[in-house]
Amino acid sequence: MLVKQSCHRLFHRRLKVKNFEDSTTQKNRTNRIILAEQTFHKKGSSPPDFPLGLILWYEVFISNSKPGDMMKYAIGCDIGGSFVKVGLLTEAGQLTSRKTIPLPRFKDPEDFTGWVSSALVMFARQNLPDDGQLSGVGIGIPGPVKYPEGTLFDPPNLPFSGEIPFGELLRKRLPFPAFIDNDATVQTLGEARVGKGRKIRNFIYIALGTGIGGGIVVNGRIYRGDTGMAGEVGHLVIDYRGRKCLCGARGCMEAYASINGIVNSLREFPYDLPGEIRELLETGPWGKLPGILKERIERGEKHWQKIWNIFADALGAGMGSLINIFNPEKIIISGGLSYYSSLFLARAIETARHYSFKQPAAVCEITVSKLKENAGIYGAGLLVFEEEGK
Repeated sequence: MLVKQSCHRLFHRRLKVKNFEDSTTQKNRTNRIILAEQTFHKKGSSPPDFPLGLILWYEVFISNSKPGDMMKYAIGCDIGGSFVKVGLLTEAGQLTSRKTIPLPRFKDPEDFTGWVSSALVMFARQNLPDDGQLSGVGIGIPGPVKYPEGTLFDPPNLPFSGEIPFGELLRKRLPFPAFIDNDATVQTLGEARVGKGRKIRNFIYIALGTGIGGGIVVNGRIYRGDTGMAGEVGHLVIDYRGRKCLCGARGCMEAYASINGIVNSLREFPYDLPGEIRELLETGPWGKLPGILKERIERGEKHWQKIWNIFADALGAGMGSLINIFNPEKIIISGGLSYYSSLFLARAIETARHYSFKQPAAVCEITVSKLKENAGIYGAGLLVFEEEGK
């Protein structure tokens, strides 16, 4: 946790190491801020190094800070395949500011990490109140993540492969604490603290988006498993001879009940595809496909409902297995595709009941999250305060 005095000392120590002594003048500080912002906004460029980020962070504190107790804040960051959502939260869980930033495509994990660190420092500078104290940043990122190290393993929906020390790379660049976990796991935490999972001791969280993320709450606590990587419900196999999933396996629920799954279903569709759908399948963005399908169904083209029926049956089969395994009180559906729940949820619930035992199915409520796209911001920010309290 950094306050004005400690940041001031660290600022000057880092400047001395990097021979930036003359940057203590207001003019040079401003020039460096402009340079860092230009670097950040230039797609594909090398990110500013740690001292530049620290200069940006230092600017948060040098104007009119007040002595005495300061209100604690945390940044919540939800990294998706196309966008990064960032928000500032109070310790009580109030979201005071929010921003969505388009995510450029990076081939190198270090460039990606540098871009993320710059975005976070700039967000802090622009949004942290003068009387605020930043406890740190929590980050949710797609793919298997080893917690608390923040190591990422072969993320299927990011353009990297292998073992990526994302947490280590990020902490070297940030002047405040950082906690990294799987995106759906932090969304689950947000749902548990301020959403429909509040005061529910046992529930499953399913995030429907480009892929499928998930989280598990057992006896009021996030269940992380032996190596911190539990909750990958999207890779529950519902047909071992089924479609090839991006993870390399066959028949994963994600290969059917996600945006990737919708793409798979359209490519297998026995009817001629309209030009707008063919074009999106070829060039993207695939995220527009669910909305187009919904519009066509509402115009009376009912055969497109078959795509959503495939989606619903796969989701329902997966939820049926989860009910049998965990006997949860709730299954909470979230993510971008939850906005289209009118097209698939009723059928998915019916399918889940069919594939689960009667007694656990009877006590399990399947519902849609009220936090929707903000669940990751809430959960990532609240993760900071949970870690701070340990």
